[in-house]
This record gives sequence, structure tokens and C-alpha cells, in this order.
Amino acid sequence: MTEQRAERPPGLVRVCAYLGVIGAFHVIEALVVLTGWYSETGEEQVKRFTDPLVTDGLDRGDAETIYRVYLGILAMVAASVLVFAVYTAMGHAASRIMLTVTTPLMALLGLAQGSLVSMVLSFMVVALLAQVWRPDVRRWFALLGGKELPPPTPAAWPPPPTASADQGEQAGASPQWAPPPHAYAPAPPHAPTDTIKILSIIALILCSVVAIGCGLFLVMYEFARDELVRQQLDSGMNWMNLTEAEVRDTYHDMAVMSWVMLPLCLVGVAVSVVLLVRRRRRT
Repeated sequence: MTEQRAERPPGLVRVCAYLGVIGAFHVIEALVVLTGWYSETGEEQVKRFTDPLVTDGLDRGDAETIYRVYLGILAMVAASVLVFAVYTAMGHAASRIMLTVTTPLMALLGLAQGSLVSMVLSFMVVALLAQVWRPDVRRWFALLGGKELPPPTPAAWPPPPTASADQGEQAGASPQWAPPPHAYAPAPPHAPTDTIKILSIIALILCSVVAIGCGLFLVMYEFARDELVRQQLDSGMNWMNLTEAEVRDTYHDMAVMSWVMLPLCLVGVAVSVVLLVRRRRRT
């Protein structure tokens, strides 16, 4: 029964790999734009996104702030798709649900870029997501969750005669049929829930998302610190009427917090991976 429960549907790993690669592409794309904000190529891409907003009457600084926030959200959602795709391929039911939630969001955010490549990738991820809910995939997840038992191995027919049947044939009487041994066998018990495995997966997902967010902020703070301060002061986001020195101190505190949280999250990711690997080897 263990071997039957471990059989993945054909193509599931390939579909999850495609979704993970598309998610990684969006993450790298967002990081390239943020790190090369003032380069020649970066300025062209920024203007291509912000010019329509400026034409509609929005300030250039506000438009660039919106673009930065958009890239940050896109990177976090795409990174979540990457993580959930990996765990969906491993058979984690909650990750398949979260993948179903985050993949359409990534597709919508990709359409907002307006490029042909992003549009093709957005339609592709929706088509790939439908493959995650095929009937054979749903049945495999049901088997892993203990909601459905694998089909019993069909017994040979006709069944072999029993000792009483052989004696009856020798005595001239008609043989009596006996049911196969597995006919009245009790159903195997469901596999117990592995609490440590579930907590490790949750910790891995949360630590990965927080680590990605801290990394993105540190990259922006390192390469666009003055621009962040200027945008905060010139845009309408300075609701507390902070001075330039106060804004810089706030960003500095956030950077320090990110430097503290980033290694902690990386440690949490490493510990979760080790626990999951050890659990997988035991099973």
C-alpha cells in the first residue's frame, strides 16, 4: 500500500517545475529592475511603466513609487508561487491550495507589465494551474491525506480450492466455495498526522516569504536610499509630516531590523529543511 500511495500522477512534477520557473523568472525580473533603477535600460523600463500614469496626471515621483511597490508585490507573490509549487510536487495539500490562490494573482500582476512575454506567461500559468486539479492528481492527494484507500489487488479467479473442497471432491460431493482471505480483512488504518512535518512546512513557507521581503528591502535601501527618502518626502505618503532626518532614521531602523530578521529567517528555513529531510528519510 505504501508504494501505491507514493505513486505520483504523470506530469505533476513537470507542471510544478514550469510554475516554479515562471515564478523565479518574475522574481529575477523584479530584482533586475530594482537594482538597475538608474541604469539606461532600467530607466527605459521605468518610463515605459510610469509614463501612462504621468499622462493621466500623476506626479512622476508617485508613479515611480507605485512601480516600486508593484515590483515588490510581484516578487513576493512570484516567490510564494515558487515555494508552493515545490511543495505541491511533494504532495502537500495545503500548498496546492495556496498555489491555486497565488498563481492567478501572479498572472494578473504579470499582465500589468504590458509586455508580450508577460502576457504569454500569464496565460501559460493559468493553463498549467488547471493541470494541478486533474482527477488523477486529486485522487493522489486524497490517498496521501487518508481520505481514500488504494484499490485492492484483484484476486485470482477462480479461487484455489480449499482443503474441505478437495475432501468433498474425493467423496463425490460438490465442492464448497470459500471467500478469499482478504474479503473480510479490516481496512488498514489511516496514517497518523505528522505534526512536526506540518509545522516545518508552515515555518519554511513563512520564513521564506519574510526573508525574501527583507532581502528586497535591503537591496532597495542599498542602491536607492536617497531616492526612497525623496519619494517619501515628495509624495503624499508622508502622513506623519516627518522631516528628512526622521525619514532617514526610520529607513535605517527598518534596515537594521531587516538585517536581524534575514539571518533568523534563513536559520528557520535551514532547520525546516533539515526536519523535512529527516522525516522523509524515516518514511
